[in-house]
Amino acid sequence: MIPRIDLQVDPSFPAGVPMRMPPEDEVDEEGYGYFRGVWDISGTSHAEALTVLEEERRIADLVDQAATTREEFEAIATAVEDGAPDSLPAGFADKDPNSEILEIVGDGDDRDVPVLEGLELGVAGLSHALSSIGCFPAASCRSHASEHSWSDRPVVLFAAERTTVHWLTPLVSESGCGFGDGSGHGDLLLVEAPSITNLMDLASRVLAKAARQS
Repeated sequence: MIPRIDLQVDPSFPAGVPMRMPPEDEVDEEGYGYFRGVWDISGTSHAEALTVLEEERRIADLVDQAATTREEFEAIATAVEDGAPDSLPAGFADKDPNSEILEIVGDGDDRDVPVLEGLELGVAGLSHALSSIGCFPAASCRSHASEHSWSDRPVVLFAAERTTVHWLTPLVSESGCGFGDGSGHGDLLLVEAPSITNLMDLASRVLAKAARQS
């Protein structure tokens, strides 16, 4: 099961929220927006974003089928993201030794290529989709079943021009997501949702619309 929370979202155009791309002199190798542990993924191509999203959906389906509780989802998703078999629920490997999840997680050795380009399950696809249409993804969080989660709901923070936000607005509404004000971290918007399922749906809609208009 993929966790879902009770969240009222506002999909309307976010009037009054800053809308601009970050100045070049305010972007460095750690991105933009006073976050830690982030990096610049601007300039993603459509093909690259589609590859990330397709992999994300595949993994999300596997975790969805394997997890029966929010806690199990957290444990399995963390193991996949970090390549950390010790994070899997107790007895997971014994219960299903042929699980594709075990292959994705690996044996705990450092990976040459991180899963989902190093981003979290459920927000990686949207982050790259936004990048591919000229936005600047600044930070993201799928929300975690622990007190250490920095967001209590799935969220992607990004910078974008006003015309791009207008372009995005109907897609945000159709996918069950909402906009919010992320300006506490710079001139940023955010997209939030009750579940990562909504964010993955939004990513699909963004890439499909961009492909139709190319």
